[in-house]
Amino acid sequence: MTKGEIKELYQVMFTEYPDIVGVKDLQKMLGIGKNLAYSLVSDGYIHGIIVGNKLRIPKINVIHYALEAKA
Repeated sequence: MTKGEIKELYQVMFTEYPDIVGVKDLQKMLGIGKNLAYSLVSDGYIHGIIVGNKLRIPKINVIHYALEAKA
């Protein structure tokens, strides 16, 4: 996927969410539960960082996961 394609998708996917999301937003974005949200991050499927004591996930990482996830 090219940078241009990613930029286009960023402008149309999950537009109602901020650039950095928390676990609750991740759950809503993907329609998943809390445990699975934490598992996706801890297992490395979605890259996030700990800021203070909260997990923060760049929205672009959620988009990458949503596009590459195998059903």
